[in-house]
Amino acid sequence: MTIFLRLVALGTLWFALMIWADLIGYHHGGAGRFDLLDADMKAARGTLAVLYPVAAVGLWLRGAWGPVIWGVAAIMEIGLQQAMPGTFEIDPLKVALVSLIALIYLLLRLWTLLTKPPVNEAR
Repeated sequence: MTIFLRLVALGTLWFALMIWADLIGYHHGGAGRFDLLDADMKAARGTLAVLYPVAAVGLWLRGAWGPVIWGVAAIMEIGLQQAMPGTFEIDPLKVALVSLIALIYLLLRLWTLLTKPPVNEAR
């Protein structure tokens, strides 16, 4: 589980770096600079630019809050892609990848809960 969470943390950090590269104008020829975005995109991209690095740290450190923050960011991004297809670019590969990672995480979490040894209660 630690290896899986650290791999997800690295991917999440990559997503964060790509968002920041867009916001500062380094990526896509400066078309995604923060000052050029409309209000909806400023709110969405700004929130994701904060959530993804925080989630990456939480996943790397195996904090209980890491998967929660990652889940919130992933659900937010997928929801935005579905709700605002004209404004927020739809990346079907990213949606599929995030969904697959979430499914793998849930299956691993379920497996660790089911294979947990019983607790001896010596009284």
